[in-house]
Amino acid sequence: MTDSLELWNAPNRMLFGWGAASEIGTYVEKFDAERPFVVTDEGVVQAGVLDPIRDAIEEAGADCEVWTGVQPDPTDRIVHDAADAYDAADADLIVGVGGGSSIDTAKAASILAANDGHILEYTGSGNVPNQPPPSVYVPTTAGTGSEVGHWTIVKDTETDIKEEIGDVKLLADLALVDPELTASAPAPIKAATGMDVLTHAVEAYVSIKAQSQTSALAIDSIEKVGAHLPRAVEYRGGDREALSEMARASMQAGMAFNGAGLGAVHAISHQVGGMFGVPHGLANAIVLPYVMEYNLPQTPELMVDVAEALGEDVDRTRPAAVEGYKAVRAVCRLAESVRIPETLAETAAERDAVPQLAEQALEDGSLTGNPRATDVEDLEGILRNAFDGDLAYEARL
Repeated sequence: MTDSLELWNAPNRMLFGWGAASEIGTYVEKFDAERPFVVTDEGVVQAGVLDPIRDAIEEAGADCEVWTGVQPDPTDRIVHDAADAYDAADADLIVGVGGGSSIDTAKAASILAANDGHILEYTGSGNVPNQPPPSVYVPTTAGTGSEVGHWTIVKDTETDIKEEIGDVKLLADLALVDPELTASAPAPIKAATGMDVLTHAVEAYVSIKAQSQTSALAIDSIEKVGAHLPRAVEYRGGDREALSEMARASMQAGMAFNGAGLGAVHAISHQVGGMFGVPHGLANAIVLPYVMEYNLPQTPELMVDVAEALGEDVDRTRPAAVEGYKAVRAVCRLAESVRIPETLAETAAERDAVPQLAEQALEDGSLTGNPRATDVEDLEGILRNAFDGDLAYEARL
């Protein structure tokens, strides 16, 4: 008899590589799909990113329907619009192409393709009764890692709260990761989504739900982001290696938090994004070092590992409670190098909302993985620090 059980889910198939998008037609045929339904946004179409995917689907003899109604932080209304369009197209395969919002919209719409009712009725974990149609998820950013996850985030239009829906039935039948598709993303998007990858990896690594395999994926992702994010953001001379390593880091970090969960960074950023429209990756990037400092007393040795993975020269003969601050310093330096703001005050978020943000964050499911216990006062303190730029690492090192 075991004292504890560990659960980790991953997609049935993952295809990774430069130019992999051209292979999607092979899998359309394997799924016996005749009418794939592509969920994406206008920006992806206008940038020409969808072209190789649509061409490959049509070359496979399938009739491709493209729906471009995705908006950032998809709401329940957008999800229902996508589901209605899927039904109207008489589709038999759902293909999410884009950033996290596109893939989350596709996942949520897939629930409604096989289940009745309102999408928010499925909030929580394991509440989707019927299996959604076959799915292929193709990220165009590095990224949320949503292509390998079994969660989707839907914003309630009445409350502006981001609700989480998780079920193993939402895992992709194929996660197709083509780093070439991320090349056209603007530098600020690459920076914010890249820091989102780092947030996923750090939170998974220090999570109380961490497992050996999730920790291995997370620490490798941290190392990849530290080494390649600035190069990927600049993308000079067609730096395939930088984009490929960031895409791989995103996929790995997504797989890591699929088993290990997340923490206070996401619990807070969900509220900041829902209430003020601050992009998810940007909110995570700003809040991350403040939560790391809060968690450091509980996870000093793990923070030393993070510091070392990010290239810091750590001295393991010194107290980990001191050396761990180098992880915070490394994250701040990396964020500065890709021009991430230092504080929430530099975004649309308002400091007066700190009490409400903290109250909502306390109820967010992501908080369950945080290594240090938190109450409303703790979350308010983290938020105030994130608005004021109050970090202690410089005085400790």
